[in-house]
Amino acid sequence: MGGWEAKIDIHKVFVLQPTRPTTYFGLGALARLDGILADLAAAGQDRILVVTDPVAYKASGAWDSILPMLSRRVAFEHYDGVRPNPTYANCEAAAKIGKALGAKAVLGIGGGSAIDTAKTAAALLRHPVRKASDFYEKGVPISGALPVVAVNTTHGSGSECDCFAVAQSDGEDKPALHSPHLYPAYAIEDPRLTQSLPPRQTVFTSLDALCHALEAATAVTASPYSIVLAKEAVRLIVAYLPTALAQPGNLSARYWLLYASAIAGMSYDRGMLHITHALEHAMSALNADISHGEGLGLLLPAVLREIYPAAPEILAELLAPIAPGLKGVPGEAAEAVEKLGEWLTAIGLAPRLSVYFTGADVPALSRMTLRSSLARMLLPLAPVRVDAQLVERVFQRAL
Repeated sequence: MGGWEAKIDIHKVFVLQPTRPTTYFGLGALARLDGILADLAAAGQDRILVVTDPVAYKASGAWDSILPMLSRRVAFEHYDGVRPNPTYANCEAAAKIGKALGAKAVLGIGGGSAIDTAKTAAALLRHPVRKASDFYEKGVPISGALPVVAVNTTHGSGSECDCFAVAQSDGEDKPALHSPHLYPAYAIEDPRLTQSLPPRQTVFTSLDALCHALEAATAVTASPYSIVLAKEAVRLIVAYLPTALAQPGNLSARYWLLYASAIAGMSYDRGMLHITHALEHAMSALNADISHGEGLGLLLPAVLREIYPAAPEILAELLAPIAPGLKGVPGEAAEAVEKLGEWLTAIGLAPRLSVYFTGADVPALSRMTLRSSLARMLLPLAPVRVDAQLVERVFQRAL
């Protein structure tokens, strides 16, 4: 036995199970929402808070199908104020509308921002005296949430498959929640809803899924389950992203990118994340113009340089579609980083973090990272020891 399997601790017990939502996947999956709404109404959950951003729920084509279903099945109110990198204020504004309605369930339509906001609002509605900061910053446990139905319109976040939610504080922190009560009850994955993603978002959401896979497979909490899901996710992203960019309406390419995103979400739901996500959250908190997936992609080569020597067997297998010929030995980190950089350039990612920051910003970015609650959760899970010097080194190299 060789490769990464030889490094698995067979005495470490892990949870081998799929993630919790009942997920309908494939072309036409959106039609299943009508039955879900009917079942909710029959169970007395006939008042629905709908949560979206101002654009994607319509641009994706989802609303044209969903509005007649809602109108036929339930009473609903709509909050459409979700922004990228959603804030506590977004979550509380949505919950306020739901409270006035007497909402019994929450429908999130969109990518990770809309679904995370829907999850947080669902928790707030079950805890009406609480504020978002109570959960995100003060450690108040979530003891329940309204049922969430997630209609996913991107192939990146994985939020429809996991029990996490992220929101930005009134300051610069972007904490995360992690609770089994945040699993959606149902998820809809219809590739047709991703056709409208413009090229930049097609790239950025795919990079989010790619980083989910690479981190989930190399975290100290990784398992054989998270690793094999991650490996397949990377293969599919590399295989089908060029087609989706060249032919945005190609439903086969969108299908496989959406599937890759879903299984990458399942992978990190079991295996967790580490350095790239911890550092990116500081970047997008400081500059909201940075798309989450873009920031991850800009950091990834510098992070790979740090972690490759600690997990070469796993990373050689995962990166084989991008860097064929890697042998899985620590000394080939530079080769892996070079090939990854070439691939990122080929799919159209801006080459450097200097588009958004300068060297003068690195101390602030590093301080924000090390102070953030998300980093305190994730950095200990990295396959290498993460200290202030490593964080600064990654930011500097990314520039």
